[in-house]
Amino acid sequence: MSESSKTSFWLRLATASVQAPRRALAFAALAVLVAAPGLLRLTLRTDGHALVPLNDPAVVYDGQVRARYGLRDPILVTVERPGRTGAYDLDVLRTVDRLTRDFAALPLVVPQNLDSLTTEKRDRVYPGTLDFRPFLDPLPEKPEDLAIYREDLAAMPLLRGTLLSHDDKAVAILVGAPNPLDDQGEPTADRIALYHDLAARTAAAQAVAPPDTRIEIVGAPVAEALLGHHILEDLRYLVPASLAVLALVIGLAARSRWGALIGMIKIGAAVVWTFGVMGWLGVPIYLTTAVLPVILTPIGLSDEIHLLWRYRERLFEGDVQALQTTLRELVGPIVLTSLTTAVGLLSFVFSPLVAVRSFGVFGTLGVLFCLAWGLTATPALLALLGPERLRQGATASRASAGGPLRRWLAAALARPRRTLALLGLVTIGAAVGVARLEVQDSWVDGFAPGSPFRVATEHFDQRFNGTHQLLAVFEFDPPEAAETDPEEPFPAEPVPALRDPGVLAAFGRFEAEVGALPGVGAALGPAAHLSTVSFLRYARRPEKRVLPATSYEAERLVGWYEQVRGIERRRQLLSDDGLGAVVTLFLKDANYQQVAKIVTAVEAAAQRHLTSQQAGLPSPARLGFAGDIAVSQAMIPAIVRSQIFSLGTALLGALLLVAAVERSWRRALLLSAPVLAAVSWTLGVMGWAGIPLGVATSMFCSITLGIGIDYGIHLLAVHRRRLAEGSPAGFETALASALESGPAILVDMLAVAAGFGLLAFSQVPANARLGLVVALALGASALLTLAGLGALLTMQKPAEARPAGLLTREPRPS
Repeated sequence: MSESSKTSFWLRLATASVQAPRRALAFAALAVLVAAPGLLRLTLRTDGHALVPLNDPAVVYDGQVRARYGLRDPILVTVERPGRTGAYDLDVLRTVDRLTRDFAALPLVVPQNLDSLTTEKRDRVYPGTLDFRPFLDPLPEKPEDLAIYREDLAAMPLLRGTLLSHDDKAVAILVGAPNPLDDQGEPTADRIALYHDLAARTAAAQAVAPPDTRIEIVGAPVAEALLGHHILEDLRYLVPASLAVLALVIGLAARSRWGALIGMIKIGAAVVWTFGVMGWLGVPIYLTTAVLPVILTPIGLSDEIHLLWRYRERLFEGDVQALQTTLRELVGPIVLTSLTTAVGLLSFVFSPLVAVRSFGVFGTLGVLFCLAWGLTATPALLALLGPERLRQGATASRASAGGPLRRWLAAALARPRRTLALLGLVTIGAAVGVARLEVQDSWVDGFAPGSPFRVATEHFDQRFNGTHQLLAVFEFDPPEAAETDPEEPFPAEPVPALRDPGVLAAFGRFEAEVGALPGVGAALGPAAHLSTVSFLRYARRPEKRVLPATSYEAERLVGWYEQVRGIERRRQLLSDDGLGAVVTLFLKDANYQQVAKIVTAVEAAAQRHLTSQQAGLPSPARLGFAGDIAVSQAMIPAIVRSQIFSLGTALLGALLLVAAVERSWRRALLLSAPVLAAVSWTLGVMGWAGIPLGVATSMFCSITLGIGIDYGIHLLAVHRRRLAEGSPAGFETALASALESGPAILVDMLAVAAGFGLLAFSQVPANARLGLVVALALGASALLTLAGLGALLTMQKPAEARPAGLLTREPRPS
């Protein structure tokens, strides 16, 4: 099929819709009605683990560690009464006891992953038994019971920072959330369900507790649940606000409420169709795709802005065939701009994240639906409305056209070399800012400063060891059997590493060193636990708060640990075969850069004490990291790199598309130059302003490329049409082209930038930053297109300006 016939197809489609508008609208409505029932099949998947690839080595290793050691990410519930010493306040302890029992009754809570003063056992037994008594049995209501309770707490320093705040004013309950993957490796949303169950129980406890009681819930699983909730909550006002802004912009552009209505109908149809298809295909709504309505609104209406603007101008000129003329002029650019936008979004399919790929796929489908609607339903609606409803607004607005825009463009294009030199200097300055960019991300940054969850998290981190846990996992090889005397009736069994006193002493040195690192609240592993067990086992004699001196004593301490806390709790610390151990690092803040420094320091300490031949151990250990923080730490740079790769893919796709349509690599590069410079400017501003490059903000590059190149396509289309009509190449024609296309480009840019800019009001800072940087990048794209590309068009020679392309070819007569 030739390029001319392709152009004819799209124009014939639009023309047929004008000639049979009711039939065109019936087909468009049918497509929406078929998709609509899929909305009832939609499910939500807003947990954080939907943002990581399930087959990534870091995710696979994390799952293996969780399975072997029975570990779960903790949800932390704190209870306090301000101004009182919560650890000894009877009302606080009653609330803790009640909540623990209520939590234990929940189906998603398992006993070995529920820890509080109600479940934690001390070194006292029930009379006449060997069963150890929990701290809150009995509740210390009597003075003598309170004295014993105080003495027992003082003997357990491991509880400080975990179940008790360091200032004794708050008491915590630790609830292990279900692991993000089930036994078959499939994702589970039980973590969010558990959070809602816990929130309901805490609300009930709050209602019967003293009025000044404060109960707060924090932890990574809570962040996942609340982040999804905040994004969905944002949509309740961001989508209507976006529609209102776009309706206002289109109404002003067309000087008609009918133009705004046409745009609103299109967006409603696009959102219903896109999410209906998601429902029919069984694709859940992720954190990424949840914002598609806000994104599709401005993107989907950009074609209507250009179409209505040019239609209005044709009406002013008295063209009796204004709609057909407008379609002949704009169908080619509209098709090409829609396809380049689709290419920009489709580049996200190369992301390692399912959620980001879903954003790319359904964002692309939404854009293509908008293209189909814009070439069928929109012309049909305009035909049914007739020209009279738009003619009056066109006449009233035409008189004020030009003015400041004409003066600015004339100044920029009159001296094109100076303009290009100035833009080049700004681009170089921005490039310096790019070198200052840093990759940074964290869970807590997903919440605005001052938000209840962020305040509660900071409050917890100040008084406890830390909200986040990084698991340092050590694995040893099995010991080699020693040569024995064949006549020895009872040869010695080889000692596993975690029963070797030298290995345990090395753990003691390691835990002490990493526990003192900046940002680490504590490091609790085999040494901390077994030395405490030794102290309690030997009647709290201070000299016994030490690690075992023999393997036999180590074996006995491990057995006593099992007897008091249970086998499951021991497995969370030491593996069954004695060859693996977990050291839990409690972190005050889990941002990417700080954790990277901590991981490096932990690896260095492990090499000195446990993982190298120089450590002097019989068999050096292997170190790995697990837990939510470790997975995020491994994935954030990979995600950002994939987003930058998506930019390259989007650029290459746009270049290939434009070059194929225009039959010229030179013109493809010409159209891409302004938007690439705009991306560079935006990255530079981010670097100079200290805005980090994270999972969300890195998405702006491909989005900007897909949308920003549209401005150059529309400017070049007008310029090439004027040349085809006989205007000479040079300043006057370039200025006239910029003045004709410029208002629609600026209105388009303002509409799309405003639509994205509304994300700045999101409760989620990452989305707010994404909206701001996209708005900034699109503003820069429009400026660079009108001034930079306009200057290049001024400098074109006639021979360079005239080759035919899709944007100026007329369809063959039928």
